[in-house]
Amino acid sequence: MRSSVTGMRFPALPGGRGTLAAALQFQLERSQWLAPEALRELQLVQLRGVLQHAVATVPFYKNYPLNPVLEELPILRRDAVRQAEEALRSTALPADHGKQHRIATSGATGTPVRLWGTDLTGFLWRAFTLREHLWQGRDFSAKLAAIRWAARDFAAAPEGRRWPGWGDAVELLYETGPACMLNVATALAQQLDWLLAEQPKYLVSFPSNLAALAEHCLERGIALPGLEEARTIGETLTTRQRALIRQAWGCKTTDMYTCEEAGYLALQCPVAEHYHVQAENVILEVVDEAGAACAPGVPGRVLVTTLHNFATPLVRYELGDVAEFGPACSCGRGLPVLARIHGRRRNRLRLPDGRSEFPYLGEHGQIAAATGVKVRQFQFVQKSTEELEVKLVTDRDFTPEEAGRARALVQRNLGHPFRIVLTRCDEIPRGPGGKLEEFVSEVP
Repeated sequence: MRSSVTGMRFPALPGGRGTLAAALQFQLERSQWLAPEALRELQLVQLRGVLQHAVATVPFYKNYPLNPVLEELPILRRDAVRQAEEALRSTALPADHGKQHRIATSGATGTPVRLWGTDLTGFLWRAFTLREHLWQGRDFSAKLAAIRWAARDFAAAPEGRRWPGWGDAVELLYETGPACMLNVATALAQQLDWLLAEQPKYLVSFPSNLAALAEHCLERGIALPGLEEARTIGETLTTRQRALIRQAWGCKTTDMYTCEEAGYLALQCPVAEHYHVQAENVILEVVDEAGAACAPGVPGRVLVTTLHNFATPLVRYELGDVAEFGPACSCGRGLPVLARIHGRRRNRLRLPDGRSEFPYLGEHGQIAAATGVKVRQFQFVQKSTEELEVKLVTDRDFTPEEAGRARALVQRNLGHPFRIVLTRCDEIPRGPGGKLEEFVSEVP
């Protein structure tokens, strides 16, 4: 642990901000083991304070009741947040919440959402970052690498960028090893060269990028022997991607669920592959189309209520994600369990009869086996309830017969005779924020 007092190495005495960070981790270490009922009561105590502040200082909430039943309040949709914008901003932020800063989503689901955060929300973001490191038992003296989205020339190949430590989230309290970063726009071969040169113990990137890297390594018989953990962010992590990463590198994969608007929503359990809602940070609901709570095991719309953002409070805000709760975890934590995070609502397949479902896309290898053509990447774009475009990065063009077999395979996987348009691409561009979605519906 880092000490700010000369000569005090054990026990360490952190500085002012470090002391606050340690005090918060002390509480988080204990609150995670509380019974669900006790956690809920603490959430409601905090929520009442947020709502009292919002009704008094945020124009959008001026007609909200002061002591409501949360589930009876209206759902706050993204369009409403975009339209209200300044009406959702507090006119009298408590001084000790610090300075305000702009927050903007990537716009991966349409027009970006813009709101305000504070020094306090930033501090809490870093606190849950540290909690995630501690949960997974990482060695802070090791090298941490990231392949992430950045501005065009930032962290460009072949060097990327390097830092002496892991950043404030950890360095306020702990001595760390170095960190490095490469822009995710870098070609796979150059990404691999960079990883072989850097030899990190931990690697964080988008699931789609890690899966593509893993496949690249498997094809060439290249190992990353020093890599112990792949951490995934920003996209829905699939079972297939977990298996591919494990097959290529023999390392574990850990995922996290965050959003720009509310920070950390859920972290992967240290002993299982499901997720624990970060109940100290948000109230997370899963509801059906009518707004009623879904039972465990039933997928529904994700709503979040922020508990500490007094600049732009969000109450029952609909993220656009679909997830499902699960049973209590054997680890003993009282934090709610998300069994699965299915993805964005726009990732649902729309059927002609009005139903929608998450599509089974198959795997790159299925198309290769059916056609004899190597498929490196694909993306499905639903154009209408009758037509889908399948964008493919392949080694060569399909023959007419091969294209017919590919279309038939896609139709079988989707369970409907859609009209399939195959488009060969040199690459499939990433969306806003560097994310790559394998299925996108353009049907309203």
